Amino acid sequence: MRIWWNAVTGGAFYTRWSAVLSLLVASLFSVPSIGGTRPEDYLRGVVVAGLGWAVLAAALVPAAVAERMLRARPARAVVVLGSLVAVATCRSSVNDAVSVALFGLAPHGMPGARIATNLVTAFALLSIVAVITSRHAAALAAAQRLRDALDRVEVARARSEERARAVGGEIAGAVTDLREARERMLAGPVDFDAVRAFAERVRAVSHSLDRGLRERADTPVPRRAGPGRPPEPAPPVSHRLVAPPWFSVAPLYALGCFPFAVAAGGVGVGLGGLAGGILVDLLAGAATRRWAAAPRGGAAFVAVWLVAGVGMAGVTYAFLPAIGTLGLVPVLAVPLVAVLVSLCRDALARARADERRATTGLGDAAREAAAADVRAQAPVRRAVDILHGRAQGACVVFAARVDDREPTADEVADFRGRTEAAFHALLHPADTDPATARDALDGLVDAWRSAVTVSCRVEADAAAMLAGLAASDRIVTAVNEALVNAVKHSAARVADVRVDRTPAGALRVRVTSPGRLAPSRRSGLGTNQPGIRLFQDGDDVVFEITVADAVAPRTPHS
Repeated sequence: MRIWWNAVTGGAFYTRWSAVLSLLVASLFSVPSIGGTRPEDYLRGVVVAGLGWAVLAAALVPAAVAERMLRARPARAVVVLGSLVAVATCRSSVNDAVSVALFGLAPHGMPGARIATNLVTAFALLSIVAVITSRHAAALAAAQRLRDALDRVEVARARSEERARAVGGEIAGAVTDLREARERMLAGPVDFDAVRAFAERVRAVSHSLDRGLRERADTPVPRRAGPGRPPEPAPPVSHRLVAPPWFSVAPLYALGCFPFAVAAGGVGVGLGGLAGGILVDLLAGAATRRWAAAPRGGAAFVAVWLVAGVGMAGVTYAFLPAIGTLGLVPVLAVPLVAVLVSLCRDALARARADERRATTGLGDAAREAAAADVRAQAPVRRAVDILHGRAQGACVVFAARVDDREPTADEVADFRGRTEAAFHALLHPADTDPATARDALDGLVDAWRSAVTVSCRVEADAAAMLAGLAASDRIVTAVNEALVNAVKHSAARVADVRVDRTPAGALRVRVTSPGRLAPSRRSGLGTNQPGIRLFQDGDDVVFEITVADAVAPRTPHS
């Protein structure tokens, strides 16, 4: 019911697809009976129905415009459902007027049955089209947002990888400059001012590296040149004729004819036609899945449903033998409905497949971009820490020794050895210095900022716990998947990441983004695992993971 309501109130109920389908149904299948049951009488009905459809379609144009202009869903529902009831109710009168004007004959049939048939047909068929087209459009829009984000993340990844290759040269150049400055200082008069000047140089290099790191993180990532990543091309029509869902073709046709069948022969005839439609659909559906499977069953598909149309015609004549030419309508109506439903189902499946591919690609690219960002930033952060700590610490000790006297040879050697050890650590970082979950989370957020406006808050009481988790921890993976969904759910491309502690002392990560969570998306993303929730909170979608077994913080490396 919610899916139907979203289709009715989504702002795209009246589309070119609903217009095409309603024209086919109105002018070929649901035609007025004029004169009798001969072929020429049916052709009169086709002409009248086609002209009547044009009048009613023109009358619906203001409603189609209004539903796109309105923003409130209840107002859209009133416009769509009210106009649909009005048009379906007025159709018989419009057809009567057209028939009298053209042929001087009024269509026969009970007004109530004709109106009921129009209402059932309009609501059933147009609702199906609206559900399919709205879900298809939503899947396409989500896939396009994912592809756009993927382009930006891949640009960010390439930039981080380029930065990672260049950062070693920058640090090596900085070390060479500092070594030369140190030797120049030691070659001259060594006093407090000289050592302080060298310490200021160390500080300046450290600040320069830190400033460059922050500037690169704040630099917007440009869009990739060109029109962007296109969706997968559609295969030929013959490869897209997949089996329609069970009971979506012949029973649907029988349901649309139900009011007419009841008026012509009673409730028993209507129920008999519906039962016959179910049987025909079962046989045709089984035959389609057995002999007309995609991708090369196009001809067999059409043949199977033509036979199904003949079967529905047989059901019609069995219950209403005097119906005349109208009994042949299902011969064309049933295969046409089958083709339309099949193409719609295939389009929806391809849109979802495109969305899944884009989702997987974006998640993988974001992880790779985050890893590249960590590789690029970790050496710089380490260099800043070492220069601020070990190198400047050596300067402070040495400055204190030379404050009021010349340094001894041992003190000079000690200063040179301390600074040289710091420089060696800059050029040869330890392999046993694993990144923490905090490092990985920061890298992930930085990578995502190329595609989404991400704010990240780590509460003080959670920072130590996060620093004690390995970078491969499921928290980082969960945040990555949540940010993928932030792109899928909304075009706003805004997300808030918050890390805190629960009252019970567990580590909790919550990713909040504006959007509307579809009923079918309340699972997945590992939400069946303990400690993971995906839920709607007002106008936001929230992905939350709680880790009760977070390890104690590790001792920071020197």
